[in-house]
Amino acid sequence: MGAAAWPPEVIQWKVVSSYLVVGGAIILWVSLIFFGIVAKRYEMVLRKKTQWQYIMMAPSGILIYAIIMLYSSIVRGYLKMKPMEEMIAYGLFFLSGILSLIGALRFRAVVSPKRR
Repeated sequence: MGAAAWPPEVIQWKVVSSYLVVGGAIILWVSLIFFGIVAKRYEMVLRKKTQWQYIMMAPSGILIYAIIMLYSSIVRGYLKMKPMEEMIAYGLFFLSGILSLIGALRFRAVVSPKRR
């Protein structure tokens, strides 16, 4: 079923949702990068190892997801990503989410007060 078979309002809302998804992914990526910057500054000031490099690298899959989504839906004009693009994009997004969570939990272990 080609794009011409879809009603124009479906195509219009798919384009709008694609822009929103790409924008949301970029905002999420930027916020996680800021989190890494906070961890770096914390390490510099208090001289506690925070593994900020890991925190900065973990969300890179989210940015790659946004680029794949941008390319597929906005540049190529597809209503849906191709199956291989979908597997790569969603897999990287999921992996980045897990790695970012691990980085956040490691940072939390460093900054939380020790309980006895």
